Amino acid sequence: MPIKIRYPDLIGIDIDDYLISDIDIILIPSVPGKYSGKEFEQYGHSKIGAMVRKFYPCEPENRSFRPQKHQITYQTSSVGNFTEDLFKELLSSFLPFYKTVDQLREEAIEGDIVYNSAADKPSKRVKVIYPTKEYVESCIAGQEHAICLVLPRKDYNRSAFTKNVFYQFRAPDHYVYHEGILPHLKVFIVTGDDGEITDDTYIYFGSHNFSGSAWGRYENGYKKFSIFNTELGIFIPPEKGSRKKKLDIIKHLPMKVPPQKYKLNQGPFTKVVWW
Repeated sequence: MPIKIRYPDLIGIDIDDYLISDIDIILIPSVPGKYSGKEFEQYGHSKIGAMVRKFYPCEPENRSFRPQKHQITYQTSSVGNFTEDLFKELLSSFLPFYKTVDQLREEAIEGDIVYNSAADKPSKRVKVIYPTKEYVESCIAGQEHAICLVLPRKDYNRSAFTKNVFYQFRAPDHYVYHEGILPHLKVFIVTGDDGEITDDTYIYFGSHNFSGSAWGRYENGYKKFSIFNTELGIFIPPEKGSRKKKLDIIKHLPMKVPPQKYKLNQGPFTKVVWW
């Protein structure tokens, strides 16, 4: 494990000495380490979960309220080892009213989860935007320059790897000059199942790829939280009157949203990596 360094010593200031107000974004850091207790919700996807629960309390004032299902659309340039277990952990933080950490602990005690139908699987709520092999081979730079794209072929070829979550990376119509460019953006958008952008939509963008190394994984029966990467991003939360701002943000992203699912004859760009 890396030696912990106090950030005030590193940057020369202590953020606690400053008054920060009227800010409508939230910083989401990932710092390598293992966390529990008060630090449990300070980093990675666990902090996203804390923010989501703040804006979507589990006990709404209206007792007749029935939460709708949500989905996540995630543009990434590096893909982790996609499994239903990984998605279940991440969605417990990324999506409101999905599952609590306590529920995940109970499921871990009970043993393997059997999904009653394909619709129950966590992956059904996930759309991963990632370039197809065909797109990369025909891009302007050529696949030899696709250094920023990482999906190990050995991982993708594993039977346990969840393959039905991939959607095409394409430039939006008004961003014609981006077509054929290799994407390095990391952004996710959470909406209802209808995909509509509303005041309740929330957006993240930063350096986190869609992986457990970047966002963190639970350990020790979901009592500890472990992160391997150093990352930083911003979270734009649900907010009354924020729909127009979020539509504008999405409009300026260099990718089509909503994305188009891979065709039957398409697969993601993969490569051999030596680790």
